[in-house]
Amino acid sequence: MTPQGLADALPILLLIAVGVLVRQSGLVDRKGGLVLTRVVYYVTIPAAIVVSIARAELTLTKIWLPVIGLAVPCLLAGIMYLTTRRLADRPELRGVLLAGMVVLGVFAYPFFDLFYGPEGLANIALYDVGNAIYAAPIALSLAQYFGRQARNRGQGAAVAMASEPAVKNGRVWRRLVTSPLLWAAVVGIVSSLRHAEMAGVIGGTLQRLADANTPMAMVSVGIFLRPRASHMGLVVQFVGLRMLAGGVLGWVIGTLVGLSGLDMITTIVGSSLPAGTTALIYAGNEGLDTEFAASMISFTILVGVVVINVLPHLLGAVYL
Repeated sequence: MTPQGLADALPILLLIAVGVLVRQSGLVDRKGGLVLTRVVYYVTIPAAIVVSIARAELTLTKIWLPVIGLAVPCLLAGIMYLTTRRLADRPELRGVLLAGMVVLGVFAYPFFDLFYGPEGLANIALYDVGNAIYAAPIALSLAQYFGRQARNRGQGAAVAMASEPAVKNGRVWRRLVTSPLLWAAVVGIVSSLRHAEMAGVIGGTLQRLADANTPMAMVSVGIFLRPRASHMGLVVQFVGLRMLAGGVLGWVIGTLVGLSGLDMITTIVGSSLPAGTTALIYAGNEGLDTEFAASMISFTILVGVVVINVLPHLLGAVYL
């Protein structure tokens, strides 16, 4: 990465550092951090998605971005499941590894906006739609399934788990159809196709919320930056599969469907992003190992800081 590129990205990295300082000072605890991530997830990210997609020139090839955004974590989760059979008696860890295939899409938003402008932001937003669909119902179903295994094992009743329905009372499907990322993408796509201008009171409000997304999202990332040495072998396995193999898998699929230029860069980088805070939220809600989830997310973010600053420039030299 060039010195100028590092200088451009430094403010974003400093925002992450602010989040670390906020947590260390005691201003925000873990619960407060989760509240902030929910505000980002339900308010500022949807606004950024609507604004960026609405202003983008959509083409038929871009439909592959959300498709790949869904296909990659599904395939990686299958590989992770097959390679963690040794954790059959540790469902609280195995569930985190599978739910953690949801990437931290918000981590890439400011960098894509910085490196590629509105088109880049629209691309990563479209990719993130597929990622959001994996988050619910698939990742949520997995978290619930392994959470039930962990609770039943603790009660000495780990039997017949395969017979339990993964979807209970339609909860995961309600999460999918009410996903703010999904609806934001729909609104953005309709606005783009209708050439609607992001102006007036509504447009101005959405733009201001979108502008707030980068500082809020990066501060929330810093709040959850808690690298620990526990379960380091599993963390290394996760980083290798989610970020390294994920990027390769994204490139393979992108090549097979004929992607090029910024679309290919988005696919590769999007498939190499760190684990999202969704894994921590699901771990806390479903009875999985929250300490392991926080540590896993933290280490992938540390690796992601390097990846997001280097990989787009390397790929840009090849595809742009």
